Amino acid sequence: MFYNRKHGLQTSGLLWLFWFFLMIFAIPQCRSEVRNSNMRSTLGIEDSWAEYRYVSFMIYFTFVCEMFLLNCFADKPPRVTNYDKDEKPCPELSASFLSRMFFAWFDSLAWRGFRKPLENSDLWNMKPEDSAKEVMPLFAKYWNKTLAKTAEKNKPTPPKATFSKDSASVNFTKPKERKTASILPAIVKAFGPTFLFGAMLKLFQDILTFVSPQVLRLLINFVGTSGDENPEEDWKGIFYAVLLFVVASTQTLFLAQYFNRMFFVGLRIRTALISAIYRKALVLSNSARKESTVGEIVNLMAVDAQRFMDLTAYINMIWSAPLQIALALYFLWDILGPSVLAGLAVMIILIPVNSVIANKVKTLQIRQMKNKDERVKLMNEVLSGIKVLKLYAWEPSFEKQVLSIREREVQVLKEQAYLNAGTSFIWSCAPFLVALITFATYVLVDEANVLDASTAFVSLSLFNILRFPLSMLPMLISNMVQTSVSVKRINKFMNSEELDPTNVQQEPKENAALVIENGQFSWGGDETVLRDINMRVEKQTVVAVVGTVGSGKSSLVSAYLGELEKLMGRVTINGTIAYVSQQAWIQNATLQDNILFGKPMDRKRYERVIEACALKPDIDMLPGGDQTEIGEKGINLSGGQKQRVSLARAVYNDADIYFLDDPLSAVDSHVGKHIFEQVVGRSGMLAKKTRLLVTHGITYLPDVDYIYVLKDGEISESGAYQELLNKKGAFAEFLIQHLQENTPEDDKLDELKQQLESTVVDEELRGKLERAISQRSRSESNSETGSIHDTSSSRRNSEVSTDGSVLRRRTPEKKDGNAKEKEKLIEQEKSETGSVKWEVYKHYLRSIGLLLSVTTIFLNMKSLHFFYLNLKFLLQTIGT
Repeated sequence: MFYNRKHGLQTSGLLWLFWFFLMIFAIPQCRSEVRNSNMRSTLGIEDSWAEYRYVSFMIYFTFVCEMFLLNCFADKPPRVTNYDKDEKPCPELSASFLSRMFFAWFDSLAWRGFRKPLENSDLWNMKPEDSAKEVMPLFAKYWNKTLAKTAEKNKPTPPKATFSKDSASVNFTKPKERKTASILPAIVKAFGPTFLFGAMLKLFQDILTFVSPQVLRLLINFVGTSGDENPEEDWKGIFYAVLLFVVASTQTLFLAQYFNRMFFVGLRIRTALISAIYRKALVLSNSARKESTVGEIVNLMAVDAQRFMDLTAYINMIWSAPLQIALALYFLWDILGPSVLAGLAVMIILIPVNSVIANKVKTLQIRQMKNKDERVKLMNEVLSGIKVLKLYAWEPSFEKQVLSIREREVQVLKEQAYLNAGTSFIWSCAPFLVALITFATYVLVDEANVLDASTAFVSLSLFNILRFPLSMLPMLISNMVQTSVSVKRINKFMNSEELDPTNVQQEPKENAALVIENGQFSWGGDETVLRDINMRVEKQTVVAVVGTVGSGKSSLVSAYLGELEKLMGRVTINGTIAYVSQQAWIQNATLQDNILFGKPMDRKRYERVIEACALKPDIDMLPGGDQTEIGEKGINLSGGQKQRVSLARAVYNDADIYFLDDPLSAVDSHVGKHIFEQVVGRSGMLAKKTRLLVTHGITYLPDVDYIYVLKDGEISESGAYQELLNKKGAFAEFLIQHLQENTPEDDKLDELKQQLESTVVDEELRGKLERAISQRSRSESNSETGSIHDTSSSRRNSEVSTDGSVLRRRTPEKKDGNAKEKEKLIEQEKSETGSVKWEVYKHYLRSIGLLLSVTTIFLNMKSLHFFYLNLKFLLQTIGT
């Protein structure tokens, strides 16, 4: 009780069983005490001690019954728990032991589903111990130990040499093969205790399964031998009948609890594997990512992890099926004698057939998973580039490729279906063949062997017990074969090379926020992308990284994030990180959820971020405001809007260090200037943060604290803006090249001229820059002749934003009453309710084929007719 109270258990099965058995075993004594008391009162015997014992026992028995009734209900929920309180907790947590045994806590949901179709709002939350938050750390603990043991075994050993006198040569021993860690030991250690408890329930259920035939045998013998000559023994028949009911009910309870435990174990294994695969995908090295496609990773989580859940419920049949078969044959030997060996021979003959089919199924399963990986990969590419595919009308070509892969899948599925049908047919016939051959042998070997009621019905009940393990064995073998393939696939993925966590280190003693010393990095191959990198970024400063396309700017940010392989040098980061990539990543959620990204809402900070990132006009324009649902990959947002949402998410995160990979490239010049001043600049929201800005916008460079110029993977120059201009080196060349290759807007050209007049001291350099600006200005004015009138007239009515790609009115439209409907982009999926319509059956039968459908129905009816004829013949034979 102390343990239960300490851990917040509201009910105790042990206490319930204690009071239940105490009450049951006290009932005979209660009956005796009542009979003795009535006898004393009838005979007029006065015995004070007997009366005291009678009264005290009745008080005791009353309290026992009350304690039993009280233990049928759960206690109050604990005040202090290790888990957070849920709004919709699972009722099983507060259910009593009796309610859990009979699953009464589930009745409310079952009745609700009977009255109306269930929705997500009708469901309660998962139990905390079944959530990934609790399951994954337990699995990760043992998985890390397995990895450590495997790494210890794979340590390189010095080569050994042996000298052969006969051949006068030196032979070197071959190094040991590299072993891979398996997920099975971690699964067994993490979920083994719950699994073993379920296995014990299965053992008790198997034992009770063979109690029923023995009770049935006693009941039939009692009916055959009892008569009116001894009516006092009628209680035996009643006892046998009640015992048969109690045994069957207890067996059902054990079986239900067993499946409940096993399904939960399977669910936890699946949860742990999906979480582990997902986490592994996040830390894969660049070379490992080339081997594992997106389709393969999706199949690992969706298909291979599901195999474990499908197998766990029936994995105990590995030992349970042989146990049931052995016990059934033992009791059949006791009834039918050596005739059972004939039936045993039939089962032994069928085993090699099943082994051959299992090997064939394993080969087909490997082919099927390869086809599935290829199809999912292709479908992912199609869905990712659906816009381009539609524009170029490539639908027939890609449809042909997908259907080609699908045809191969269907062909493999057909072969598997034929093999499974053959296996199921063989093992479905096995119990009937075993019973037929055993009975025939029993009757024919000796004329004294008579198939009476007791022998026939008890033997049939034992043969019926044989039916389940014999029918489950082929399915179990098939599932084990499929799961073994999945284990190999998951092991291969989980043993893939990871990013080295020591690539980036946290050193609190370091004063600077970002440091790289003598850095040399690669993307996992032999080619070095960054060489001789020496950087030092002080805290609360804004540093720009510039360079031509392909010079290694984004690779430098990836090196700080630990995504590049560090060949040599030291990388140090002090503080939390926020990263804004070149390609904005948008979730399929509301605009507000995309910005908050799981953080709690701080309304004041949220409004400041919206204003600073220039998202206020966009939110006012959207039909649902910031509650508007954003499509997958931000399909209903422009490039600039997506980039600003991504930037707003990073700013709201309130990190210490910000990596901004060219976030202003997709926005207008005036919007970019606003964002730089309000967010990135010295007076922006991130003024007290460390900012590393990768940019092509040369107008922002005078306002940064320090500039690093990258060229061919090396830092060619570094310093303040004015200092780099005075050097007339790589930075000046970058400015001239950037002006010649890019097309700044008119307002940017004017801004550049003003900056150059105020900052460039050297007359020669100023002349080169001004000539580049004037050449670009003349080329732009010549190419855009004739469009001035259209542009000026359109600006009177509206403001066109290149980053918004939508027409925005100066006065935003008023939201109508259907704003709630407009803010939803994806409609809720609807499903059919009620009984299955006849059209569905007709479509199913047409897909199978009329001839095959009629043949199947006819053979099914004939099999039922044949079964009833056999049963009738058996009853007539027993009667005669």
